[in-house]
Amino acid sequence: MSAISSVAPSASLASTANSGLEALATSSQKLNQDAQQIANPDNQNTTAPLLDLSQAKLLGQAGADVIRSANQMIGALLDILA
Repeated sequence: MSAISSVAPSASLASTANSGLEALATSSQKLNQDAQQIANPDNQNTTAPLLDLSQAKLLGQAGADVIRSANQMIGALLDILA
């Protein structure tokens, strides 16, 4: 295996993990925004922020799943190369 081909999978896995981290950060930001809207006493319509909470939760779970999968792939690669 050449040095270049051994680096390519790790670079791809790093970008995959970064995508998962970005999803988690976006989810956290959405949760904070929605919580502020729900807590605002002047806001009479809390339906949209409550629905957004569900979407933010799903986005966070998806981001965590992406990171978990990337970690498992790294583990599998280490097992193969060991």
